[in-house]
Amino acid sequence: MSLLEVKDFGVEFHDHLTPEKVVEHVSFTIDEGEILGIVGESGSGKSMTALAIAGLLPRKKLIKEGEILFEGKDLLTMHRSELRGLQGDEICMIFQEPMTALNPTMKIGRQVEEALRIHHKDMSPEDRKKRAIECLVNVELKDAEAVYESYPHELSGGMRQRVMIAAAMVGHPKLLIADEPTTALDVTVQAQIIKLLKKLNEKEKLSILFISHDLSLIEQISDKVQVMKNGRIVEQGSVSQIFKEPKEEYTRQLIGAIPEVKL
Repeated sequence: MSLLEVKDFGVEFHDHLTPEKVVEHVSFTIDEGEILGIVGESGSGKSMTALAIAGLLPRKKLIKEGEILFEGKDLLTMHRSELRGLQGDEICMIFQEPMTALNPTMKIGRQVEEALRIHHKDMSPEDRKKRAIECLVNVELKDAEAVYESYPHELSGGMRQRVMIAAAMVGHPKLLIADEPTTALDVTVQAQIIKLLKKLNEKEKLSILFISHDLSLIEQISDKVQVMKNGRIVEQGSVSQIFKEPKEEYTRQLIGAIPEVKL
């Protein structure tokens, strides 16, 4: 059984005079330890799909269709209390701009420990700190204890994104949703974050849903790829299939937009 199975998923806004479909008939699976890349332009529906899996779409003003099965349980119909038990623990999400996701008035250590305080109330403060520092070390932050005592503004963009990954990993999640996690970073740091995510994928058997508008990043990290356009999946396959034998003109255009690096 797949860890995650999305079946004929759709989202429709119904707070306007005319209902607006933003995602239609989206289906895919993610197995344990697998990395699925979803690529598409802004407004293609990829982030909306990710938010639905993370349980972050509002239940009002939206109609959601289909099923999103996590270990066989439908996240769309799950009771809120059960869904909260998964959020931030078994299913975690990181975003493209960590400075807006991190609390500027709170030290890094407390923010990394947040999921442990919510989902693992029996842990002692000492054990929480030990686990938080372990996660900061695992995301290759130098002097993890100093970072633990720092505030977000004292860290670089790349360090803040590593902190967000550490916070996501603190509870040993099964699925990590990474929504444009490298967009605000320079090319060198992007490569470091991609390498880190692949390392965590292999070491922890972590399943990853990686969302990007950048097909070159998708190629570097993914096992299989979904191409989205106008709320629909227009092409899917392994990385080699998508890049060597793209069937859709839209996919060929995305591949053609990848800049060539000249040395």
